[in-house]
Amino acid sequence: MDNISDLLAKKNISEPPEIRIIREYIKQKYDEDVSVKLDINKIVIFAKNSALANSIRMNIPEIQKICDTEKRIVIYLNN
Repeated sequence: MDNISDLLAKKNISEPPEIRIIREYIKQKYDEDVSVKLDINKIVIFAKNSALANSIRMNIPEIQKICDTEKRIVIYLNN
């Protein structure tokens, strides 16, 4: 029987492209790191403060375009 760590080491776990694109976009535009969660119907971005959240919110249409997604993008504060 395989150990769970052996099974996970063999598995190629890569993040979805939307997550990578959003993280890179925000890092490049605002020089900030964010957490991103992908759900069936939405993408959730966790911002560190309200100023960053509002700035990102203004760019949601651009983010949807570069991600090529119709998913709803929501922003939460990461407390």
